[in-house]
Amino acid sequence: MSKFTIRSIAAARPMETQDPFLFAVYHKDHYPAGDDQMQAPRRGNGSDWSEGAPYRMYHGDRVPGFPQHPHRGFETVTCTIEGLIDHTDSTGCAGRYGNGDLQWMTAGKGVVHGEMLPLIKQTPDGNVIKWFQIWLNLPKKSKMVDPNQMMHWAEKITKFTTPDSLTTATVWAGSLHGHKALPPIRDSWANEESNPGNDVNIWFLQIQPGGSITLPKAASSRSTRSLYFVEGTALTLNGVTKVPDLSQVEFSDPSQEEVLLENLVPKLVEVLVLQGRKMGEPVAKHGPFVMNTQEEIMQAFNDYRTTQFGGWPWPEDAMVFPREKGRFLALKGVAEELPPKKED
Repeated sequence: MSKFTIRSIAAARPMETQDPFLFAVYHKDHYPAGDDQMQAPRRGNGSDWSEGAPYRMYHGDRVPGFPQHPHRGFETVTCTIEGLIDHTDSTGCAGRYGNGDLQWMTAGKGVVHGEMLPLIKQTPDGNVIKWFQIWLNLPKKSKMVDPNQMMHWAEKITKFTTPDSLTTATVWAGSLHGHKALPPIRDSWANEESNPGNDVNIWFLQIQPGGSITLPKAASSRSTRSLYFVEGTALTLNGVTKVPDLSQVEFSDPSQEEVLLENLVPKLVEVLVLQGRKMGEPVAKHGPFVMNTQEEIMQAFNDYRTTQFGGWPWPEDAMVFPREKGRFLALKGVAEELPPKKED
């Protein structure tokens, strides 16, 4: 039987991950209605991660979010469920995405980006913004590639329901029960063309009361799997183990057996699953930089001080786009990309 450990997690706080992942966080904030500038009614303190509060300002001032900050040596996978995010970066790229969209961003040799959470809705129900950010490591050979990004629009993301219609699975990376995700970004550890056989899977599971889904065996004994139970009151594994809400389940060898997840309580259960073959390389981390050695970390700080990774081409550190602007992706030198239109 596959061994696993269970530990507590908290919303808006980093959750432990296993190689090849570096970081995962679940954001769920219920903001009030925005004002004419899409601002919150209170000012942030520069580092607002208040547990138990209905919403957090994070590093934002009047608009919540994360003003410009650097990264090197890994990629971010930003998976949205509800609400919108405004993105700008040092390469001149920009976008507004959310409500089910996914952004892949390779930091590579260095990028500065901002992620702001404009409070677009002015109705009494306010602005619910719910999303995961996941850091996936880059192998040594790819740590100094050029920064890059791509968008997976919600309309195209792979999603399926079980035959009883009680479980919905969103396949953000990899495949599940024959349902294959959209291709990841070019240099990703998850890309089967550039890095074959890495068994990278990112699944989001929504299990209604009485529903269930089976997680297949991992493809390799070198694969790791972590399950994050972020919404609901109780989750049952293999008919025996009761997992309390806000818990992480870490499997030691997911290639040994399938795992049955069941929701036996009268409330929706939501689960994130991260799986992938271990990279097995040394990891040196300091703040926004992830390399293989401490010397490389020191070089990253020096390079950032010297070059600002290309500089910040935007007039504000915390850029937001006009309220009426829809979802879009603008890559430098490329025509603006919009989500696909709904079919008639």
